[in-house]
This record gives sequence, C-alpha cells and structure tokens, in this order.
Amino acid sequence: MAEAKDIDDSLEFLRHFEKYTENPDLASLIREKLSLDKKSLDLLGCQLKEDDFKTIAEASPLKSLLLLNLEQTGLNSAGLQPLSASDCFSNLSNLSLANNNLDDEALFFLSKCKALKLLKELNLSSNEIGALGAKVLSLAEDMGNLESLNFSYNRLEPLGIKSLADSRLGRQLSEINLRDTGIGDEGLKFLAQVPPLEKIMKIDLSDNSLTHEGMEVLARSEVFPNLKVLILNNNHLGDDGIYAMAESRMFENLDTLVIHNNGLTTDSAISLSTSKSITRLRTLDLNNNDLRAEGVEALAGSNNMKDMETLDLGENKIGQDGAKALAQSPNCSGLKSLRLNNNNISDQGAMALAQSSTLTRLESLYLENENWIHAQGIKAMAESENLTSLRRLVLALNVIGDEGAIYLANSQQLSGLHFLNVAGNKLSPKGEDALQKSTVLTNLEILEIV
Repeated sequence: MAEAKDIDDSLEFLRHFEKYTENPDLASLIREKLSLDKKSLDLLGCQLKEDDFKTIAEASPLKSLLLLNLEQTGLNSAGLQPLSASDCFSNLSNLSLANNNLDDEALFFLSKCKALKLLKELNLSSNEIGALGAKVLSLAEDMGNLESLNFSYNRLEPLGIKSLADSRLGRQLSEINLRDTGIGDEGLKFLAQVPPLEKIMKIDLSDNSLTHEGMEVLARSEVFPNLKVLILNNNHLGDDGIYAMAESRMFENLDTLVIHNNGLTTDSAISLSTSKSITRLRTLDLNNNDLRAEGVEALAGSNNMKDMETLDLGENKIGQDGAKALAQSPNCSGLKSLRLNNNNISDQGAMALAQSSTLTRLESLYLENENWIHAQGIKAMAESENLTSLRRLVLALNVIGDEGAIYLANSQQLSGLHFLNVAGNKLSPKGEDALQKSTVLTNLEILEIV
C-alpha cells in the first residue's frame, strides 16, 4: 500500500508541473532536488526566473515541505512576492534565502506572509537588506515560532538593530547572527537600552568595527542575561573590551567565547583568567591575537579553565613556553580539542605536549603552519602513551620529513587516528608510501599528504 501511495504522489507531482509550468526543466529540477520523503527541497545554486518562483509557490505537491533552501537562486522581491502570498509552505520550519538580491521591499512581502507560523529558522544572509527591512520584519505577526535569524552580511546599521531588538520578534529569538551588519558601537549602545532579551542564547557580532567603548556600555547592561555563545571575531575590542566583559555579570552563563583578531594581548588573558563571572567556559577561541607565552601561562594557571573542552590559541606567538604551560596545567585536563597553529612551538613544545600527563583526553590536536616541528618532535608524539585518545591530528606545513612520517606510520600509540594531515612537509615517495601503506594506522579514514 505504501508503494501505491508513493506512485500516486509522484503522478500528482508530474501532473501539476506538466499543467502549470512552461519550463519543462523546472519539473525535472525539483524532482531531482526534492528529498525522498518530500520534506526537503534544496535548490542551492540553481538559477531560477521570476516565473519559476511563481510556479513553485502554486505547487500544491510541495505542501509537506519542512525545509526549503533557495540560496543563490537569483531570488529578488518580485520572485519573493508570490512565495510570500502562498499557503504552500504552511509546514516550513526552516527557510534559507541567503545570497540573493532581496531588499527592504522583499522583507515587506515576507513580513506579511501568513503561512510561516511554524517557521523556526530563517536565513537572510548576504542580501541587500537595510535598516528599513529589519524594521519591517520586526513587525511580522505570523512568525511566532521563529527561534533563529541570520541577518549576516546585510546593512542593518544601528537603527535596524534597535528596531529588531525592541520588538516582539526580537524577544522570542534564541539565536541571531548579526555578523558584518554595520552596527558599530552605536548599535551596541542601542542594545544596552532595550529590555532583557531573555531567550537569546547565541549571538554573532563579528566584523562590526566594535571597540572597547561599545563593549563597556553593553557589559554594564542586562540585555543578554542567558547568553551562552558569543562570537566577536574581527573587531577592535582590545584589552579594555575584554576587561569590561570579564567584570560583567551578564556573561556569567557563557560556555562558548570566540574572539579572533581583536588586538588582544597578555592583559586580556589575565582578565579572563581572573574573571569572577566568566567561569564556565567549555570553548574558548582566541586565535590570531597576541597573547604570548605569558598570557597562556595566566590562562593555564586559572581555575576558570577547569571545564574547558575546546581551546584555540593559534597565531598568538606563544612559543614552546606557552605549549609547556598548557602541557603542565592540571586545569587543562578536560581538553578534547587543542589548536596551536602558527605559534613556533618547535620540537620542544611538541615534546612537552607528548609528555603531558594532563592532556590525556585530547581527541583533536592542530599544530599546523609554522610550528617548526621536525622528526624529533614527531618521534615523541608517536611514542607517547598520553596521546592514545587522539582521533584527529593536523601537522600540515611543518618540517617532519620522511623520518617523521615513518614514526607516524609505525606508531601503535596513534593507531586510533581517523584523520591525519601532513601536507606541506616535504615528504618524498618514501615517506608518503610509509603512511599510505601503514599496517598500524588501520583506522585512518582520511590521510592528507598533498
């Protein structure tokens, strides 16, 4: 009986598109991109015409869709208008409209859609939406279940953020991506003035030219009392911005903090290590700053690291002393993933990690790029009884040579590896063959040599 129903559904599908579309290729395309259970339609990268969107909007066989991906399809306001007026998507929980040509007018049509009552995730990234579009969407009355909103790479600016944050829609969101939306410090000041957004648990504020001035105002507010994940990459917070955060009670529930490229120095590491509020982190990513060995020593000596599972201190000029501080820290005993790329940790740093009696839970270790690890450092790692939990090891762009490759190929201690990257290590066919034909690394699923 199930087979008969599937045949009936397929016939209904074909009859609809034969009757209503002038583009025979559209029917074939949708059949190809529609999931077997007819719950998901992924048209990513398929260039469509305005009439195609109208046909899709009228396609009753697509009523059961839960997920619709229209990224990079050439969608504009004229194409979104019939989609928004349709009741065909009344079961949608996930809608992606990223990387198109949607403007403020398009957001007006979307805000008036009556069929998105069950929608939970909306992706509007990389369009042409401004402050007016954000305000229009914030007034939507039929998105009462929306939880996640991605507005990244649009030009919302401070007024758009103010409209969104001070709205019913803003207050119901649990996750919002505002990366590169032009909000600046003024936008943070607007956020600081709105009533607490108690449901927000994750926010991305990367690439917004934020400085310590905006962060100091935000940190004194209570706008995000339950925030767990905060991403602030590529801003200008500096040490003063981190100090303000470390002193703020608003961040006491954070478990993930990501702050790439913000001009942070040893002082920022000290602020985090002595913070009385940011004490529950499980993930800390400070890649591409300037913490130095002294900053790592401060972090490693802090009880605030006790719950840490993922730590990224790549590109921080930590050297071998920084690696040694981590290797010797009892506060790092819970680490499962450690990244120290571009840090010149040398063989001495690699040996310290290998000899560590506290980093025994590591499953992923990233030591790529300009760490100057030679065969001697690899030998220590290959013979280490402390790294037997490793499943992922990245050593790209070091100087391990054939000798180091052979140590890896014969390592019983690293036999649990599933992923190994040794690209850019000047291996000859001898070293490559040793790895490719290893009778020890039998669990390897991916080996990257070139």
